[in-house]
Amino acid sequence: PHSYDRVMLPKLRGCYLPLLGFVFALLILAPTTRAYDIVPCPGITDSEASDAQDVIDNREDQEPGDCICVPSTQYAIMCEAGFFCPATGGQFPCTDGFYCPANVSQPAFCCAGYYCPTPSELIRCPEGNFCPINVIEPIECPNSASCPEGSSTITSNGGSALGVVILFFILFLIVRCQKHAKKFAAERRYDTVREYRDDKEMLTLEEHDRRHSTHVNGGDNNGDQKINIVAPGEDMAAKEEEKKAISSSNAVKVLAEGGDVDKKETAKKESKSCGVNKDGSLGDDTPFDIMYKDIWLTLSNGRTIMKAAYGKFRAGRTTAIMGPSGAGKTTLVTLVMGKAKRSRGTVYINGKEDELYNHRDDIGFVPQEDIMQRNLTVWDILKFSADYRLPRELTNLQRREECYRTLKLLEIDHVVNSVIGDENKRGISGGQRKRVNIGMELVAKPKVLFLDEPTSGLDSVTSLTLASLLQDIARKTKISVAAIIHSPSPDTFDKFDDFTLLGVGGTVIYSGERTKALQYFESIGFVKPSNMTPADFYLEISMGKIPQKTEDGGLDYNFDHNKLPDYWIEKGRYYRPTELKELPNPHDNKDDVGEEEKGDNGEEKVKGKEEQRAGSDSSKGSKLEVLINGAWSTLSDKAANEWHSIENYIADCSSEFFNFVTCKREGSRNKPYFYFIFYICGRRTYFQTYREGAWVWSLFLHLGLGIFIGILVTSQFVGPLPPRTCDDGPVASLQACVSPLNDIFAGIGLFVVWIASFAGMIEGIRTFGPEQVVYWRHAARGLPSIPYFLAKVASDVPKIVLNSALFFFGLSFGFYSFGDTNDLYGLLFVLYWAGYTFGYLVSMLFEPRLRSLWCVIFAMMWAFVFSGNNPTLPNIQDEYGKELEWIWSISFTRWGLEALYVNQMTFYDEWLNLSTSFTLRQYNPNNFSKNCGIIFALGLLWLFFTYIFLKGCNRAKQK
Repeated sequence: PHSYDRVMLPKLRGCYLPLLGFVFALLILAPTTRAYDIVPCPGITDSEASDAQDVIDNREDQEPGDCICVPSTQYAIMCEAGFFCPATGGQFPCTDGFYCPANVSQPAFCCAGYYCPTPSELIRCPEGNFCPINVIEPIECPNSASCPEGSSTITSNGGSALGVVILFFILFLIVRCQKHAKKFAAERRYDTVREYRDDKEMLTLEEHDRRHSTHVNGGDNNGDQKINIVAPGEDMAAKEEEKKAISSSNAVKVLAEGGDVDKKETAKKESKSCGVNKDGSLGDDTPFDIMYKDIWLTLSNGRTIMKAAYGKFRAGRTTAIMGPSGAGKTTLVTLVMGKAKRSRGTVYINGKEDELYNHRDDIGFVPQEDIMQRNLTVWDILKFSADYRLPRELTNLQRREECYRTLKLLEIDHVVNSVIGDENKRGISGGQRKRVNIGMELVAKPKVLFLDEPTSGLDSVTSLTLASLLQDIARKTKISVAAIIHSPSPDTFDKFDDFTLLGVGGTVIYSGERTKALQYFESIGFVKPSNMTPADFYLEISMGKIPQKTEDGGLDYNFDHNKLPDYWIEKGRYYRPTELKELPNPHDNKDDVGEEEKGDNGEEKVKGKEEQRAGSDSSKGSKLEVLINGAWSTLSDKAANEWHSIENYIADCSSEFFNFVTCKREGSRNKPYFYFIFYICGRRTYFQTYREGAWVWSLFLHLGLGIFIGILVTSQFVGPLPPRTCDDGPVASLQACVSPLNDIFAGIGLFVVWIASFAGMIEGIRTFGPEQVVYWRHAARGLPSIPYFLAKVASDVPKIVLNSALFFFGLSFGFYSFGDTNDLYGLLFVLYWAGYTFGYLVSMLFEPRLRSLWCVIFAMMWAFVFSGNNPTLPNIQDEYGKELEWIWSISFTRWGLEALYVNQMTFYDEWLNLSTSFTLRQYNPNNFSKNCGIIFALGLLWLFFTYIFLKGCNRAKQK
């Protein structure tokens, strides 16, 4: 024996021997008479009879459904087999599921491990079957399950284990094939990039523009047409005559060729409206010269954050926008782009009054943060942007070529197959990520490119490289580039052609060529210290930290820097573009400002009204009336603004739905159809979710959840007693004859619907939630929301199928379904579906750090409050009132619990009277399919609300 046994066994014997002796003495002294001696029933062994006798002698230990065959010796009566004869007299037939041998006074439940084809027969369960309590025939064990003779439960479900092994083996093969396919595609893509890199003729921008040049304003295909930009206020008559002359010459040329002028013009317009030429180039490559005049923005609290801004962004040039914090640099860009509503101001495109928002297909905006999917490769990011933003007439090869050209231009072609990366997974460097951020806009061939602090977080060398790259892009592509920057190095600052400096309060201090800025500030009395960079010098001036040189040669350290905008208007004429030589002084134009304040939707309008009322009402009413009128006016204006926003939202949704149904697209380009957007969004989601293979490991969690629920099932269902057994008993015993003694399916169903729906919620919040910011960026650039939304939902369907299947397999390890297994899996599928879709809704309503906690709260609320288990459905009105009864109607756990209960109880309903049990719970045994359909419909309802919030929340970020 083991040394431990040699030491411990003697000690244990010494402890337990006195105790055993004491127990033996009690047994001897205890009375030997019993309530009655059991006579083994036919088919019951002596040991089983002894166990039954112990149960009879210890009634407090008796459990519902214990196999007890009461002998006739208790009452000394004669009773036929299959009948029972109570002490009150009479002989009554024993019901199915019970065992009544000869001469018994009460029926016994058909014992676990046995089945009773008739009430007079008790047959041991054969091998390969199992027999729980109360059954009339053996139940065949599932394939590969272990069920020896006399089994009351399934010892081990090898079939479920085998199914799980096969499933994961298939998934393993799929993942391996995916990795090989990904490796092969990456190698082929890198080889293609290398070929394009060496092919100078194909990749050079100048060569591409020469071969695919577009001739505007009626130019032919053999000569270059000069682009004429007309300033506002200039005489247009000469230009109109020139256009007419060109059109006439083209008409003569067409007639000379024997063609039809109308047909030619129609074909030309159709070609241009498609957004692409026959050679694959965009249909209108006219660059944009953008000028903004008198831009104002007044907030609802009366604060003006942008005041009388004038400036210009010229094609083929880069503009640096600088200013201290809070000067309104980003605000200026958003107002010019039309992303925010201006209080006043006008934007001109190539000399004509227009809005950039009308040309958002041609506008690129690079946010300060690198907003992109971090688990995708550089190629995936650029290709997706090119696919949904370029015209649909471009072939896939042409879109790929555009991506290759962008990679070459940004000098990131060597990391084309690298993952972007984040804090957890290492990827490309910060500078390379910033270039990818820019590439997402460049690949769409914009005419204007705005960048919000592209050099923030980068070192000086990387910032210089990026600024040089922006200048090179502007030169080669002839686009307008405007970048908001902070304290650039001298070399970086020199890479910008133009310069706009804003002061505190959103005023323009300088807006012109960068090389003339120093000369201008010196002309108004500011001298740059020798140890200060030009950029820092300008910023110090805007903040009032540089003294002004006075006429007598002294320095004024108390100079009011709020006068700098006035200096720019009065003395900056020489340094401004031709169109902006003469600027009105906003302080001199009192009438215009007053009119604007009356016409604004902001607080300035309210302020003016309040002052007017204060002057007129001072003699008519009290100050309280003035305050009330002012508050009412404020609320009215805010309500009108909110209603206007709601109207715009409804119009936007209706327009997109109409375009979705009719396959139309809005914008200046003929962008891809909705079904193609659905395809590329689904493909991107596939890359995000399924390409790496890590998602397979998460399936084990759903398998474990199912196993956990199966382990909790430790008891068996026990039906109600025969009705006649309760006739002579107390009133309290009547419940045992109408309801099951041990109704485990209600408890099991509650846990199943709770865990399944909660697991779906946790998965669902990761579908839309983590990429909301990415969606806002793409939506602002024209990505339609309907195909994106449907693609994301469709990409989750395989996960719903697999997760619910593994949960079902795990549940089968410890729990045998007495109902149809296909129906049970269908129920689990719709529960997961409802959980996923409700998780989508949660991700739209709550901030990321609280979403998981809200899923826990909602899952427990639906399962334990609104499931109809406690209180039961008939008692809802009594406890909560009829007004709240509708909440149970939209609870998918309420319908799921009824469906699972019906699925399992139908097995016993064939021979047990369970109609009262269904009635007490207000369940219908024929409503399984209806309940599953309602759960699925509730999932569609959550999808509808998810889309409403996806489209309606943060609308300003989607512009």
